[in-house]
Parts: sequence; C-alpha cells; structure tokens
Amino acid sequence: MTVAIRFARSLFDRIRADLSRPHPFAAERIGFAYGDLVDAGTRLILMTAYEPVGDDDYIDDPMCGARIDSQAIRTAMQGVLNRRQGAFHVHMHRWPGQPFLSKTDAAEIPDIVTGLRRVGTTFANGILLLHDIECAGWVWLPGAESPVEADSVSVVGFPFHISRRVQE
Repeated sequence: MTVAIRFARSLFDRIRADLSRPHPFAAERIGFAYGDLVDAGTRLILMTAYEPVGDDDYIDDPMCGARIDSQAIRTAMQGVLNRRQGAFHVHMHRWPGQPFLSKTDAAEIPDIVTGLRRVGTTFANGILLLHDIECAGWVWLPGAESPVEADSVSVVGFPFHISRRVQE
C-alpha cells in the first residue's frame, strides 16, 4: 500500500518557520499538523493546518531536545475532535542526510500518537520529521496497529519538492 503526504508550499514554509524559532530552554520546537486522509489509488494525507505547541507547554528537560506537557497533548487531541482530521506530531532535526527518529523520539512520540488515534479512530495520525531539505513521515492508518513510513512527502508550490522514502 502506498502512502503519501502532501503540503501546500505556504503551509510547509509556515511550519518550518515556526519550528526554527528559538525557545527559552528547549533545543527544538514541536507542533501539530492536521490533515485529511483521501483514497486516490494511493492513501494520501492532505495537510491543511498547523498549530504550534505554546511556549508554556514545554517541560525543561535537558536530556532531550524538547519535551511537551499533557496540556499540549490534550490541545492536539481536541484539535482532532474539532477539526475532524488526523493530527501529526511535527518537529525538525538539523543534522544532514535522510531524516530519522532519535531513540527518544522512537520511544516516546508513538505514545502521543496513540492518544491522537484514540480520539480520531477514523483518521490517519502520525509523526512528521522535517529536515533542512528532506521530510519523513510515519502514518498510522485507521485501524492499523503499527505505522507505515510514507513513501513520499511532497510540497506543492514553488519550489516544488518531493522527499521519497529510502528503500531498505
């Protein structure tokens, strides 16, 4: 099954700009992107909105790049209910090469996605990891127990860009 994620250039640039802002103590920024799952021969998630995590919803934890509190997660869960769309935990890494989840990301972010999935059982939810050039996504489709890595993440507009999953 092919899974693709698509952003309008304006939304993608707004997300990247937000995630690039400094925080008083967190090394990374986090937000939640919302989108609709459509079946067009490919399972396609069309991203339509983004909400940054508020400055006061970060926990000062020097052991990781950024940690958010339960209020930030509840806000994202409420966003799923209000928008009737899936939500994706979004953050950015600044190291070169294909984006990949750190050990902390891989251990902790899926638990956040579980909460999103509980309130949005009929939506695709997941994780998006931006990079200076590339982007990667992990998607829990409705009813799926485990994620699939998005085959592509595309940004529509000028300049057009497609990040493709590296085949293992």
